[in-house]
Amino acid sequence: MLVRRLIARLLDWLLVLVVAWPLVHEPVLVVLCAAAYDALLLRWNTVGKALTGLRVVGPASGLHLRRVLVRTLITTALPGAGVVLVLTGLGWREPALMAGLGWQQPWVVIGEHVGAGSAGWLASLLLVGGLVLLVLTVVEALDLRGTRTWHDRKAGTAVVRVKAGTR
Repeated sequence: MLVRRLIARLLDWLLVLVVAWPLVHEPVLVVLCAAAYDALLLRWNTVGKALTGLRVVGPASGLHLRRVLVRTLITTALPGAGVVLVLTGLGWREPALMAGLGWQQPWVVIGEHVGAGSAGWLASLLLVGGLVLLVLTVVEALDLRGTRTWHDRKAGTAVVRVKAGTR
């Protein structure tokens, strides 16, 4: 079950990346698109879960907005923020959104006013922070008990296999 869940998550992220990246060229917006995709399709089924034969189910009362938002925050927004922090810490930037709006990126301002030594310290801090978020995400995803990981228990959901004739 864990391998199916990871493959489903990877397929969903790849789909969002392929669709959103050419449109926005901004990692933060791609993460927001992934979170919106996950939250909107959680009540039905994401493409990745459909292809791997999985479905998210909630309690008999249904998946309420609060449960959907908690699950999306833990499963999509936090690892996405980790990736953005790692990319920023490594010095990779695609400033299309900010430049298009006429804004200057915060790390450019920090680098100009604080100096190269402090900007290197900030990059290291961002890199470590991003790696910590990614490691926490992996640990959280591996905490599988039956059909429920930690984020499922927190949101009151479970991921189940769909029988062949009931999709």
